[in-house]
Amino acid sequence: MLLAALLLVSTPAVAQMSPVGCNALSASADEAAAAIDKSLDQMKGDAFRAAMPHMPEKAKPAAADVEDARISAEMAMREYTHSLRDFATKIQNCGQ
Repeated sequence: MLLAALLLVSTPAVAQMSPVGCNALSASADEAAAAIDKSLDQMKGDAFRAAMPHMPEKAKPAAADVEDARISAEMAMREYTHSLRDFATKIQNCGQ
């Protein structure tokens, strides 16, 4: 991501990015999407959900909130990775 930020800062607004810059951004977006996919695999929450019925009654509403938040975060992160991959495809070779 640092490379992508440097390319953006070093590219004048009036100039079009070079194919090298476009491809670097494309690769960076693909790498970021892959990293997010790996983290999504780790936040499935199977063990937490399995433990919910055995939790004290007082904790169950909070546990349900945690599960709802996890699902919302997962959906948002999946949409983000989809957008990153779409961007990576469209900017590759500067859209040519």
